[in-house]
Amino acid sequence: MFISGELDRQSDRKGIERGVKKIKASFKDEKKRTFAEKSKTDLVFEKWMYFGSGFYGLAALWTLVVIEVSELIGFVFNFPGLDALFGDGLIAFLFNLAMNQLSNLISAFMWFSYWDGSMLIWVLVAYAGYLAGIEAARRNLQVSKEALLERVRRKPSD
Repeated sequence: MFISGELDRQSDRKGIERGVKKIKASFKDEKKRTFAEKSKTDLVFEKWMYFGSGFYGLAALWTLVVIEVSELIGFVFNFPGLDALFGDGLIAFLFNLAMNQLSNLISAFMWFSYWDGSMLIWVLVAYAGYLAGIEAARRNLQVSKEALLERVRRKPSD
C-alpha cells in the first residue's frame, strides 16, 4: 500500500488508520468485479480486507489460516476413506463441507476465543507483530523472499 502510493510513509499511526479505512471503502465498491479481474489481485490483501483490515482482521485471517492448515494436515494423515466421505451421498458431503467452512469462518471471526489458552499473551504478541508490520511498511523495509529464506536456513553459528 505504501509502494503503490495509497498510503503516505510519513503518516503517523492515525493517518495510516484513516488511509486503510479509505482503501477498505474502495475495496467494498470493487467487490462486484469479475473472477478474472479478482484473480489478478493479491489474495492475502483481499482476505485481510474481507476480515475488516486492521488488527482484528489480521488476527482473524491468521486464525483462519491456522484452522484450515491444521484441519488439512489432520485430514491427510487421518484419511477416513472414500466410503466414509461419500457414505451418505454427494449432497451430504458437500453440505458437511460447507458447514465445516462456515464453522471455521465463524471461529476465525471469534479468534479471541480460539486462542483462549493464554489469551493475553497471544493478543500482545499479535498486536506487536501488527504494529511492527505497519512500521516496517512505513519505513519501506523490504526483504525479498529469497533473502528471508536464506536467513531462516542460515545456521546460528554463521
